[in-house]
Amino acid sequence: MKRSVKKGDAGEELVITELNKLDDEQYLINNLILLGDNQVSHQFDHILIRHNGVFIIETKNYFGKITGNQDDTYWYKTYINKRKVIKDKFMNPIKQNNAHIRVLKKLIGRDIPFINFVVFVNNDVSHLGIYRVVNLDQLNIRIKTWEIDNPIDSNKMKRINDVLLYSEADMQNIDHVKNIKKMKNDRYIK
Repeated sequence: MKRSVKKGDAGEELVITELNKLDDEQYLINNLILLGDNQVSHQFDHILIRHNGVFIIETKNYFGKITGNQDDTYWYKTYINKRKVIKDKFMNPIKQNNAHIRVLKKLIGRDIPFINFVVFVNNDVSHLGIYRVVNLDQLNIRIKTWEIDNPIDSNKMKRINDVLLYSEADMQNIDHVKNIKKMKNDRYIK
């Protein structure tokens, strides 16, 4: 577990570096934990607040070939380890982010344009054909060219940022992981 957390952190750092290259006015919040319904915690890798939307960005730092469709519950990473083909499943990151966005809509409001993005830092995911699932080198151009009908003004951008930071749960990542495991166990017990 520790290895994957460190690998995840390294991937998130690459995304932060990339997002900081954007030269427009923006607020970037990383590794934010909020509490939703029933005190279920939600950990956001990155929330990027810009004039053209609030981007909820999930970072994946996996190796191997990624397969999955937008509506699948699980996606798969396939790789070779000691001459053996391994196929591991993981939660569909689009659906994972959709759950995060539901929490944000309750907190900030439904009128905010939330945009769900998933970035893979070590995989070529262009074969998936999902516009909001990108390779790291595609992330900034997709964000910069995203268009919305009613841009967010600077004052509203700051208010969104302030509300999110004020609402941050007093919880460490390790406590978030325990919270999620407990929630899953409770679901299976019922």
